[in-house]
Amino acid sequence: MSRDKTTRLPRPRLDFAAHDRRRTTRIRIASTAVLVIFAIVIGVLILTHTDADTPAAAPTAVTESGAIRLPADTAPTVGVREQPRHVLTIYEDFQCPICKKFESTFGGAIDALRNAGTLAVDYHPIAILDRSSSTHYSTRAANASLCVADESTATWQKFHTALFEHQPPEGGAGLNDRTLIDIARGAGASEAIGDCITAGTFSDWITASTNDVLADGVSATPTVELDGHPIDLTTPDALTAAVAAAVK
Repeated sequence: MSRDKTTRLPRPRLDFAAHDRRRTTRIRIASTAVLVIFAIVIGVLILTHTDADTPAAAPTAVTESGAIRLPADTAPTVGVREQPRHVLTIYEDFQCPICKKFESTFGGAIDALRNAGTLAVDYHPIAILDRSSSTHYSTRAANASLCVADESTATWQKFHTALFEHQPPEGGAGLNDRTLIDIARGAGASEAIGDCITAGTFSDWITASTNDVLADGVSATPTVELDGHPIDLTTPDALTAAVAAAVK
């Protein structure tokens, strides 16, 4: 009687070398992916940090404190960064109705004092009333004023007056950029003023300057100071008297 012989299949051979190669390949792919993700994260952080540290474009026509200075007429050669003996400082927002009233009431007396050589006048255009406009008019108007000032402070004085004369009501859109450009050109600005206004060249600077002013304690517009000391004004004659007392 014959014995059946069972056919035995060959046992599979484990290719440890191939296994190691596949494992190494997976590790390399995973490592490469991690490095790529890490590089992207680092790149984003660098770009974010660079943007945060990039200073806002600053106007050249302002003093070290950020004011547009109209010097006393007897000292037309005094630079904006040189300190005159007496300075009237005005913080204003072109959307502020009380600032418009202040300009119409005291503007003539201020010009007379400056024309007499009594004092210089520092104007700080700030933007605290953007919430009163659907287009951030306070910032846009302040930016436009700095664009004009960088061309000519004489032109800026006319533009400053015209902005208050054309002040839009609160709660609306405010004057559009085209109108701001037309007012600037009417005051004597060049055709190039349009690029500065529409680009919002100094908008970030206005925001930073406004924050600095608020941090220094100015919480309303108009705020008026004489030689660094706040003064309350009732009439143009009261302003003239306050200045006369300071000059003595």
